[in-house]
Amino acid sequence: MVRYHYALVDDLISREEFDALIEKKITDCGNLADETAAALLVVKDLGRSHVKIRGLRGKSSLFCFYAKIIAFSGVTEFDRQNGEKGLVARLTVADETGQVDLVFWDEQAAALEETFEIADVVEVIGRHGKSARDIMPLNLRKTCVDIDCVMEVKERKAPKRVDLHGLIISLADPKPFTRKDGTSGEMVSGLVADSVGTARLLCWEPSVLAGITPGIAVTVSGALEKEGDYGGREVVFDEETMLSPAEEPPEIQTTALEALVPEQSVTVRGTLTRILPAKPFTRRDGSTSWVRNLRLSDGSAEVPLVLWDDEAKRPLLQGESVIIYNAYVKTGRTGDNEISLGRGGALAIVPHEGEHIRVQGTVLYVPQGTLLTSPDGSWLVDTKLPHGTYAIMTGFACGQRLFSESEEVLEYDVKMIKDNLEAFILSL
Repeated sequence: MVRYHYALVDDLISREEFDALIEKKITDCGNLADETAAALLVVKDLGRSHVKIRGLRGKSSLFCFYAKIIAFSGVTEFDRQNGEKGLVARLTVADETGQVDLVFWDEQAAALEETFEIADVVEVIGRHGKSARDIMPLNLRKTCVDIDCVMEVKERKAPKRVDLHGLIISLADPKPFTRKDGTSGEMVSGLVADSVGTARLLCWEPSVLAGITPGIAVTVSGALEKEGDYGGREVVFDEETMLSPAEEPPEIQTTALEALVPEQSVTVRGTLTRILPAKPFTRRDGSTSWVRNLRLSDGSAEVPLVLWDDEAKRPLLQGESVIIYNAYVKTGRTGDNEISLGRGGALAIVPHEGEHIRVQGTVLYVPQGTLLTSPDGSWLVDTKLPHGTYAIMTGFACGQRLFSESEEVLEYDVKMIKDNLEAFILSL
């Protein structure tokens, strides 16, 4: 069992260090804690304590949670592609935040009826299965923890066509996919917000988004709205959906920092009061990602903010106002609320008072971010223009940042470059 608890923190410390901490924890508890209990305490001390079911959509590839068994599917036999027989069974488990299915195969599936009963509370260490709603248990044991939840299996609401007034928060690059009939296509994922809250966006017809970029308010007709994983909301754009730009953005509700509740997803607004450098770390699969610690204040409270992956590498300035969409609230190591922003969320910088300018300069990618530099100065910009592009940008300059409204790529003036080089050489 302890090896599974170590898997929750194996990116933080070595197995030898983990075993040493377990021994120390047992000693500190006066030898009243067994090895499993001590391992749980060590995992908690390292900031990887149990999560709620709603928190299973977070960034962790492995997680630990408590839940109550509310339904058993029975054991089903099926034929594998190689002709062999297989067994599969599902336990539906729940806590006060949601429900999820635990999937078992073959010998494990056959043993379920003799091992667990409805209303048993279990501790699960697992990872995501093929479906985001399925959990593959690596270890499962009964526990005396009390879980307060509804014992009825929640039926998913049927998808429905809706019209909405929304704000496009983010759009990923198109990804190819293959349909069941063998034809290929592209899909775009992202995030959209309206007066109800945020929703995951899936667009199976990229042409629907022609001319639409993040930050644009839209009027949408014929979108397909459905329940997402773990109770979230999904909005699907397809061939029946029509979009048009809206004059005004929708009213998007935000949560005050003093009113944050752990194990919930929120949209918040505030000012960055402290920014630490982004740090790289190695995932369990060997890939490199990034994490960054900041502080966010809205006048009612100041809380830690943790950015992950691409959001951690964004150039940010102390004192800037931001809106953070679909972030996850959890209890930090100090016991205070902490906002975590990773997959499924987005950070937008809010322009403050500035001047409308037109700048002719060169796009440069530097460690501090993407700059538009000219003889009159340099500004941080959000652009996809390649490094070294000579361009004109028009927009609002707010301190060290330029919020571009339009971009125009220019051809380089060879004579001007030569004149500048000659002037530079003469000045040496």
